[in-house]
Amino acid sequence: METKGSFGFSYTSKIVPQDSIVNLQVDGITIKEALDLLLNEHYEYKETKNFIVLRYAPLRLSLITDKAWGDKNTYIISGYVADEQHKKIHNASVYEHDLAQATLTNEDGYFEIVLHHIYQPIALTVSKENYKDITTYYLSEVNIQQKKQDENSDYYTSDFEDIASLGIARFLTSAKQQIHSLNLGRVISQAPYQLSLTPAINTHGTFSGQIVNKISLNLMGGYNAGVKGIEIGGFFNINKMNIKGFQLAGLFNISGGSVRAVQLSGIYNDVRGNTDGVQLTGIKNNIKGNRTGVQIAGIFNNVKKNSSGVQIAGLFNSVHGKASGIQLAGIFNQANQFDGLQIGLINVAKSSTGYSLGLLNFIGNGYNKVSLGYNETIDLNISLKTGTKKLYTLLLGGMNAKKDDKLYALGLGLGKSINITKWLTLNPELSCRYIYQGNWKDRNLLNRFDLGFNFKLADGLRITTGPSANIFYSTQETQLENYAYIQKRTDRFNLNDSKLRGWIGWSAALTIF
Repeated sequence: METKGSFGFSYTSKIVPQDSIVNLQVDGITIKEALDLLLNEHYEYKETKNFIVLRYAPLRLSLITDKAWGDKNTYIISGYVADEQHKKIHNASVYEHDLAQATLTNEDGYFEIVLHHIYQPIALTVSKENYKDITTYYLSEVNIQQKKQDENSDYYTSDFEDIASLGIARFLTSAKQQIHSLNLGRVISQAPYQLSLTPAINTHGTFSGQIVNKISLNLMGGYNAGVKGIEIGGFFNINKMNIKGFQLAGLFNISGGSVRAVQLSGIYNDVRGNTDGVQLTGIKNNIKGNRTGVQIAGIFNNVKKNSSGVQIAGLFNSVHGKASGIQLAGIFNQANQFDGLQIGLINVAKSSTGYSLGLLNFIGNGYNKVSLGYNETIDLNISLKTGTKKLYTLLLGGMNAKKDDKLYALGLGLGKSINITKWLTLNPELSCRYIYQGNWKDRNLLNRFDLGFNFKLADGLRITTGPSANIFYSTQETQLENYAYIQKRTDRFNLNDSKLRGWIGWSAALTIF
């Protein structure tokens, strides 16, 4: 239907049984008739732009007007809402779309709405979850009931998660706002501004969740359908749809849709759609969709789908889909697929085509090796190599066990694996080790460049050997009893500095995994 008619369908995925098999062959009927055949007339169809919005509505309403009178300044309408069996309907939304005013029916199905500043015929619409909408038009003393709603009403055509009934947003919004959101769903109005003390006390009343504002100023906090401009909240901002422009909150921002904005908060940003722009918070950013741009959190960034751009966190970054760009964290970076640069103490990815810099890099398709070996300075060396072939990090340890030549070594390094043949690789490695020769106050730093040739013996087993260039820096001036004194062994390559010595060496190791 979409292909033939050059339009799209929009609906909440939960309301349509997508696993049902259907077979419909028709000709010469309208789209509505075809949809009625497919969906058994249990749905309501709204046209907006180039979309048809589907709404589950198997039942019907009726509006019984009790009173309708007034002038262009004030017009009062009261009455009852009932179903097909004449049962009065509780908590039905009664609203005037263009005037952005609404009320709810009481337990007896009764309502009264007072409308102000009327410059066109009144279109009073009744909505209730699982019921088809009904609109009644009022002009002076004439009222005309029609089954079809005004086609000029706005409907939101993208998926969003209505956060008014979830978590902290449910606690902070009023019951009437939540009921309107449930009844009206995607029916949206626009307004130039909103002023709020709290979500329940604002210039749009209980209808605030159905209005997209250009400017939203909230002393403590506010609740909108969305913002296309600027929103500032003393403590929080809650929007059930999209944000575009600039948003600032003292504590937290929550959005059920997507955010294309600069979004700032003191503690927490929660976006149930996608983000594109700059996101900054003191503790945590949480994105349920995709993310592009810059994301900075004092503690934790979490993206449920894909992420691209810059992601910086004081402790943790987590991307459950594909990540590209830069991930920088004080402790931990995680991504499903990674293409870019990770910098953290620990980096994790199921697969990576990028670079990971950390003490430990756990990459599913990466370079993960352990080497045990010997060099001309240290008798026993162990190194853990983690990352990718393009770049891996080395965590180094070593010791001399001889009674009169003891030393201990601990260091870090970087390396790269270059394929030469199927059984031979070249592994250039740059490293720095702290050498303990009996006194922690002395600085003994051994800097090495190893050019290792890696010969494959069998799967998971290699011999690595090759030359090295060494520069040793030391502030230790005397040899301590039973400890090694590297300065004494290497003075033949003095570098014209009493603290520096250099030499050419050699190493050999057995590499596993």
